[in-house]
Formats: sequence, structure tokens, C-alpha cells
Amino acid sequence: MTDLIKVAVIGAGMMGKNHLKTYKSLNGVELVGVYDIFEDAAKAAAETFGIKAFSSLEEVAQNVDAVSVVTTSVTHADVGEFFLKKGIHCLIEKPLATSEDECHRLIDAAKKNNAVLLVGHIERFNPAVEQLSKILADTSKIRSLTAQRMSAASGRITDVDVAMDLMIHDVEVVQSLVKSKVVNVEAMSVKTPDKPEGKDYISALIGFENGVTANLTASRITQSRVRTLAVTTDENYIDMDFINQSINVCTQGRSPYINKEALPEWMNYGLKGCEEHLFIPANQPLMAEQTHFINCILGKETPRITGENALEALKVIWKIQEKLGF
Repeated sequence: MTDLIKVAVIGAGMMGKNHLKTYKSLNGVELVGVYDIFEDAAKAAAETFGIKAFSSLEEVAQNVDAVSVVTTSVTHADVGEFFLKKGIHCLIEKPLATSEDECHRLIDAAKKNNAVLLVGHIERFNPAVEQLSKILADTSKIRSLTAQRMSAASGRITDVDVAMDLMIHDVEVVQSLVKSKVVNVEAMSVKTPDKPEGKDYISALIGFENGVTANLTASRITQSRVRTLAVTTDENYIDMDFINQSINVCTQGRSPYINKEALPEWMNYGLKGCEEHLFIPANQPLMAEQTHFINCILGKETPRITGENALEALKVIWKIQEKLGF
């Protein structure tokens, strides 16, 4: 392997272009090309970024060390396995695959061929999520969590229900925070005259082995964009906003929860009543994710979201879909 990691992107749709743009600006990476089953889309993206439009997956494999797989969900298993079996490192966008068997195929291929498999659950690279994880790991015992991920209808993704499209983000984040086995899942959906199948507004209640509960709501029929996570612990109430990348901590009847002196120098801090406001500098989660991917390839880090992590999140989504008869 040369000093620069040679990377290509598989898929030239909207998210594929985001991966291309970010790799193009990343240190230690040579973005060599793009492949898409639609030749015109690949050529257009290649022209935009000054790279090669590959004519086949085989041609890609002959020229790269790593790929981002940003294709439709149903193709993740076949495309990812093709590269992993050749020892080529893969960042595969969520969901990892569409069945448990497919997930195991990818996990096994990565292990057998000593290739990095990172799954693109991008919210784990949101700086607010990273800081929340540190706060909870250091001091507090989680009692319950409430997540809302809501927006209006979009033409971006229409082939999956809102649980697989949006709720899966919060399922994976919550599992990473609670660190306990899921033992119960209940779900309900909202049905409207124009959405009688109920696949665009779902609420789920998840019970964990350690007694923690999580109440998650995801919507594609809400006329406002909401991305929040609230955590009740034995010490405080923490309110996090994924969009603003901010955290508020409320501790009633006691001294402030956050030790200002222990905060990193870069973090601004404010206190009002029982609330402590952490204003976290914004970053670009995709750049953080891709940087992490490259560092995993170089052996500097281990994958934050493994195939096994992604599969556990999918098992919850499949259970929600089963409960709703999808």
C-alpha cells in the first residue's frame, strides 16, 4: 500500500456525490474514481471531480485499496462482499444489508480477508453524540431515552419505510449508549387517508435487559425537521439536538452537574438556573466518518460501527416491522 490510500465510490447518486466531495478534500487519500450502473451518472460525477469513471466493479478492484459502497440497500451485500473477498476495505452506507444472512456474509468476508468493514451510521460521528457518550460513560446511569426524528415527505428515499430510513439512526445511537441487550420491542404506526399503510409515522418502545427503556418516534409526514434525543439518568436530564449539535444538562436541587474546569478548552459553556448549556463546535460528520475509516485502514483506530453493531440495530428494525405487519 502506498502512502496515499486509493479510494473509489460505488454509487453516483446524491449521497455518493457527498462521499466523492468529502474524499476529494481528505488528507492521506487519493480519490481515483467512481462507478455506477448508470454510465451517464458515473461519467457526470467523474467529470465534476476530475476522476475516472470505471466501467466495472472488477476494474475498480484493480485500482483501489478501499471503497465507499453508496448504492441501493438491496445491493449492499453483493457489492460489499465482492470487494471484501478481494481484501478491499469497505465503508458501507446504512443499512448494512437487507437480511441477517446478507449481514453475516459481509461480516464473515471482512474477517476472512482481513479487510476493514465500517458501516455508515453517520450520527455516531455527530460531535454532540460523541460528547453525550462521554458524559454518560463518566458519571450517569441511564434510566430512559426519548428520540424524535421527524420531517416532511421527501422524494429522496421511497423504497423503505420510515423505520429503516430514519429510525435506524436513533436505534443504533441508543444501543451504543445503553450497551445492553434488547429484550422487548413494541410499535405503533399512524395511518392517514393518504398514507393508509402507516409506514411514514412510527413510534416504538424498546426495553433493554438492564431495565432501561427507549421511546423512539420517526416521521416523514411532520411539517418540521426535528432531530432530538432526551436522556433521563439518575443524576440529571440531558437534552441533545442532532441538528444544532448542542447539549443542555439540567440537574435539579444540587450543584451544577458539569465540572467547567474539566471541559475541553474548545467547548463554550453557559449556566442558567438548573440548566447547563454545552455549545459544541460544529463539524462535518461525513468527513469525521471518512477520516475514521482511513485511520482504521492504517491501524490507528478500530471501527466505531462494526458489522455486528449494524446487525443488532437491524434486528430491532426488523422486529418493529414485524410488529406492524410490514
